[in-house]
Amino acid sequence: MLLSVENGVALERVGAKAAIDMFVEAGFTGMDYSFFNSGEVWDREFGSPDAFRKAEEVRRYAEEKGLVLSQSHAPFRFCDGMEMNESEPEFCRVVRSMELAAAMGIPAIVVHSVMLQEEPGLPGYNERMLDYNERYYNALLPYAERFGIRIAVENLTGRRPPLNEPTTDNLGTPELFMEMQDRLKSPYICGCLDIGHANMTTHDAPGFIRKCKGYIQYIHTHDNDGFHDNHQLPAISYYLDKDQMPERALKAPRKPGEYFNIPWDEVLLALREIGYDGPFNLELVRYMSGFRTEDLPLGLKLAVQIGRRMMREVEG
Repeated sequence: MLLSVENGVALERVGAKAAIDMFVEAGFTGMDYSFFNSGEVWDREFGSPDAFRKAEEVRRYAEEKGLVLSQSHAPFRFCDGMEMNESEPEFCRVVRSMELAAAMGIPAIVVHSVMLQEEPGLPGYNERMLDYNERYYNALLPYAERFGIRIAVENLTGRRPPLNEPTTDNLGTPELFMEMQDRLKSPYICGCLDIGHANMTTHDAPGFIRKCKGYIQYIHTHDNDGFHDNHQLPAISYYLDKDQMPERALKAPRKPGEYFNIPWDEVLLALREIGYDGPFNLELVRYMSGFRTEDLPLGLKLAVQIGRRMMREVEG
């Protein structure tokens, strides 16, 4: 099993090749390549005329370093009401990321489904959401087939304003996550189970995993409090025992056990029970964002230590 990590923060800070060096030195064997950086990073890495030459260089460099480009993530700014064709810039960004990922030899790319911008709770919402996303993914599938890359469907948080509360409105239940894949019936469709999102929408990530046996080829692993999409290193949850908390943490306004609440022992057991053998992928966006660039290697080494322990529990 590969131990992989999402590269968005490192890519933005130091560039693709230096990020690969950093991950290899820390001990990762795989990398989740993010295409969702925007602005200058998109222009520098993905939007330039020589982007495909750079993609080939990244593929070769990762191969030389022994790092597998195990999965990837498309931009997620395509919204309800946009055109599902190349007249829409955000649609084109998704397609370009698919083509670049394929050029790097990456086997799959996560493409977010779209949450409908209508009043939540209306009768028939789930059916309309599934219908809309069936059309969206079907518009992308010809590109997946042409480029030779699978589209990974992900369970999402369905957060709604004004409080940004998580809901099940965007494939946030096992049933919706599986039905979306069943409707598409394509060898170019697979599933990416986001453990943190499952905790936010059902507060039962282990149950989510067990129900979706056969529908999970990739994972996003990170910790949260069940409400905020914290994307933290799961190790932090082990400070929930008051006796083990740092002195500073005891002075925090939250009570012990109130912050990170994913039952990791049960999650890892569930992954083992369903026979999960894909990359053990850490999606640690906010965890990594908290480090100064020069300290990132230290944070990554801790993530490797924790990730390897968790991976061993899945492998048995």
